[in-house]
Amino acid sequence: MFKTAGVRSKRRAFSGLSLVCLAVILGACTHPPTTDSGESKSRVVENVASKSTAELYADLIAPAVFERSSSKVIDGYTVESGKLRMPDKSEGSLVTVRSADGSLTALINKPGKFGSLHVDSKGVSHFVPEPDTNVGVEDAVPNPSEQVTTAPVGSTQAEHFVVDVLMGYSKAGVIRAGGDAYADALAKIELVNMMLRNSLVDNVSLRLVGIQVVEDDYPITTETLGKLRTIFAEGMARFQPDVTYGNFAYIVPGGAIGWGWRPGGSAIGVSSSASTFAHEIGHNAGSSHCNVDGVNNYHFGYFNGKSRSILCHGPNSIYYSTPAVMDQYGLPLGNAVTADTARVWRENAVRLSSYAPPQSPPTAPVNFAKAGSTANTITFSWNASPKAVRYEIYSVKFAEGLGPLPEKIGDSTGLTFTATNIYGEALYFVKAVSFTELVSLPSKSVVTTP
Repeated sequence: MFKTAGVRSKRRAFSGLSLVCLAVILGACTHPPTTDSGESKSRVVENVASKSTAELYADLIAPAVFERSSSKVIDGYTVESGKLRMPDKSEGSLVTVRSADGSLTALINKPGKFGSLHVDSKGVSHFVPEPDTNVGVEDAVPNPSEQVTTAPVGSTQAEHFVVDVLMGYSKAGVIRAGGDAYADALAKIELVNMMLRNSLVDNVSLRLVGIQVVEDDYPITTETLGKLRTIFAEGMARFQPDVTYGNFAYIVPGGAIGWGWRPGGSAIGVSSSASTFAHEIGHNAGSSHCNVDGVNNYHFGYFNGKSRSILCHGPNSIYYSTPAVMDQYGLPLGNAVTADTARVWRENAVRLSSYAPPQSPPTAPVNFAKAGSTANTITFSWNASPKAVRYEIYSVKFAEGLGPLPEKIGDSTGLTFTATNIYGEALYFVKAVSFTELVSLPSKSVVTTP
């Protein structure tokens, strides 16, 4: 759980996000990745790194206009999102994740074009349509050990809660998702955050805290959902997420393309479907599908006769049900009594952001020592500290009348560091830093010269 007071959209990029744990689980079910029919052929974009992001997706969103509502840089990736406005005033959405090497992952949602665009650093581009949803399958799994929170929460909230998400993938799932697990995970997280903004939910958002890739693929079934914590045990231990989502490739014929606990803190889905992630995490929040019987219970998606919300068989919807927002026809996208998933999100923000154990700093690195030197450099080494994603190296010099003056001289994501331009004797130590920027106590110090 990460909580900020009075903040709506503040984010911090953590270096730990880019660290991918590769865990090989033996004896698991293996299945070949499935390719959807209708997938477009690849094409090559010349000089892709010199192209603007807009140039790469322009043909696919035309004639829509992109109304950007968020732009941020996370660990070197530029993440943007917003609505697509069609000439007839109908709405879609666009989420883009652009890396420094020019590659792009874009989630495109407009009439006639619904799926993901993938452009690699060499300019090879292909579009993957969203897979069809089997609406006849009830994909929400009741969780008897959890209860949906119903405490009233206003539409505006002083406290902002951040739900830390671990994105797990099989290797086949990474391939089906376009090949860049990190970009895919950032895009899916941003899609849900955009939908929460669209639905006027401002007291909760999602944040990617880690990625784990496992060797074997698993079928998208309730059995796999039940053992998700075992499949991604390494990532859960390292990143301590609130919610864990499994991205796999194999869809059981006739089965659902996703499953999620209702309510709960874990779900699974086919990796090529970002809308399934948004749908299943809506179940985690505590909401159900359409309220077909019209019971006095607002934990449902909504269909107003023209427009559907994401949980009421509307995979291309960009909203969770809410009576506070009107669609293009002037009709509400929810009902305060029978369909208000936005309210469910607000009321369950604390629960969703509280599955992770309380965070503590990493332990101080051990065996910090001088490993080598030249005329004016010193190389240090140390042992790994659990939960650390980077290390800060300090030197301490003693000034007459001022005492010790610690100074940070560098960072390292490895277990060595070479200090340069060193003259004379000084004291050195290292600290470990977690993905939530918690800093350990100093290691044992070393007094040395080059």
